[in-house]
Amino acid sequence: MTTRERRRFGSKARSALAVQSGVVYALSVREMYRKYGAYKLGVVWALLEPIMMIMVFMIVFGARGRGEFGFIDPPLFILASFLPFKVLFSQTLQGCSKAANAMNPFTLFRQVSLFDMMLARILLTTVTALLALVVIGCGLAWFGFDPIPDRILETLCGLFLIQAFGFGMGIIFCVVGSFAKEMDKITGLINLPLLFLSAVFFPMTIIPEPYQTWMAYNPLVHPMEMIREMWFAHYTSPVLDLEYYAKWLIGLWAIAMSSYRLRWRRISAP
Repeated sequence: MTTRERRRFGSKARSALAVQSGVVYALSVREMYRKYGAYKLGVVWALLEPIMMIMVFMIVFGARGRGEFGFIDPPLFILASFLPFKVLFSQTLQGCSKAANAMNPFTLFRQVSLFDMMLARILLTTVTALLALVVIGCGLAWFGFDPIPDRILETLCGLFLIQAFGFGMGIIFCVVGSFAKEMDKITGLINLPLLFLSAVFFPMTIIPEPYQTWMAYNPLVHPMEMIREMWFAHYTSPVLDLEYYAKWLIGLWAIAMSSYRLRWRRISAP
């Protein structure tokens, strides 16, 4: 391959990536206004919604004392648990599983794919979660708490891992939903039991055996425990196993991408 051909190939690759980036950005902006444009507060509600949910749980659990959280202040525990699961995992799962419903206006545009719509919704969810994290963290710092994770990069990695699981599940639910519309209802129903089965409201250190071992079979417990262990230096998880979680994540994504590749054209068809 000559130097000119390499340059031509590289420019095409960059332009294709630029086109997809522009599509994802435009779709994310459209999704933001579609979801929150009807409210008087507008896009500000995208940030207020998760903040209000987390604040309610902080108040409820804060009134119960701090002993059950392993001497971690309840507001910090709720921030490190509820935001990753409820915002990053649950909203990513629901957004991806229902992405096909938002594809009707774009079926004639070849540049817009179903995967782009999923990425746009994930981008919106990620930005919302990070902004909510910053705002709540500043508020907690104002009241004398220390919301900064002890190991920031590892904490961000844990947030990415739990969102990646929601992304994979969302793809599978989207594909299965093209066969059975009842999957939309199932997606909403599984969130409540997963809140308790994934150790969102309590650390695994307070769970006695053999229930601790049984709960550790749930792969979502491991990124939740990783986030706590990285956020709070004095917390050590008794069940954290990233190798076990990696096997689940790889298998989940293998199924998700295989099913997506076989079905995405039919799902996106008008």
